[in-house]
Amino acid sequence: MATKGLIGAAAAAVFAGLLGCNPNAFPPPPPGSRADCKGGGNCTVVIHLDVCTYTVVPKILDVYGENNIFWELDKATQDAGYHFPELIEHHGILIKKDPTHQFGQPERQNDWKFKLHDKNNDEGKGSFDYAIQVIKGSIPCDLDPTIVNH
Repeated sequence: MATKGLIGAAAAAVFAGLLGCNPNAFPPPPPGSRADCKGGGNCTVVIHLDVCTYTVVPKILDVYGENNIFWELDKATQDAGYHFPELIEHHGILIKKDPTHQFGQPERQNDWKFKLHDKNNDEGKGSFDYAIQVIKGSIPCDLDPTIVNH
């Protein structure tokens, strides 16, 4: 049991070094997994696509506290020609249902980076399904993960 923890800690340390020691970034998990956004103002979700299949993005993003959440396409995905759409009606990241208005200030920062503000206040605890859309040429690649505000 201790060996697993040591291996996990070593892998996290190596990945932190690769990320430039950004304490708000986290290792990109495989689809279907969870990732934490611990607060502190900013959180980055790294996205990797392979032939229009999301191979790296958390299925569930656990958010603690108010944050600006950034979704970024990794270099290989950028080089393959994928980008967030410029369409006003979709934006690239879309919260499907937000009755307490927890999410605002959606901003396509460039072809490969998208920002959304999560207020995560007392009225906004719970699960929020959202959509990610990245395109290559005219082909959309869609994914439907969840944000969980704690």
